[in-house]
Amino acid sequence: MTSETIDPIRHTAEIISKDSAEQLELRLKQDIFNSIGRIKPAMIANVNFQEDVISGDFFATLPAPLQGIAIARCEGALAFYNRVGWHKQYLDTELTACVPEEGLEPLSARYHAKTLHDLAYVHPKHFEKMLGKTGAAALWESLKRFSQSLT
Repeated sequence: MTSETIDPIRHTAEIISKDSAEQLELRLKQDIFNSIGRIKPAMIANVNFQEDVISGDFFATLPAPLQGIAIARCEGALAFYNRVGWHKQYLDTELTACVPEEGLEPLSARYHAKTLHDLAYVHPKHFEKMLGKTGAAALWESLKRFSQSLT
């Protein structure tokens, strides 16, 4: 990317958290890169993560459908953290901290979720399908309480 070009993933991280933007940007880029690799392994073969991905150049050269993955992940993260509040602990805290037992297997199998941050990539309607409306509402409340406990 040129110096005048705005890196949309970096910008997303900065909107969510000025204090932890670098950590969040790295995590978003790693997650998007891994998602693309699961769908199109050839697209990530021989890519230098440090030079191509961290700089944003890798994402800028992707075909539109694969750029859509990056857009969806960024939009999901913005909506999620707007709803529950951002804390860098989301990046490392295991799902069991807030997710009920019945949600753990589907989230880890279908969405490759391991930490609370990974929930940012799950559409809210999917929580309702997995946990029912009451269970999904309870999850959101649990996430909000988790955020409040960190402030």
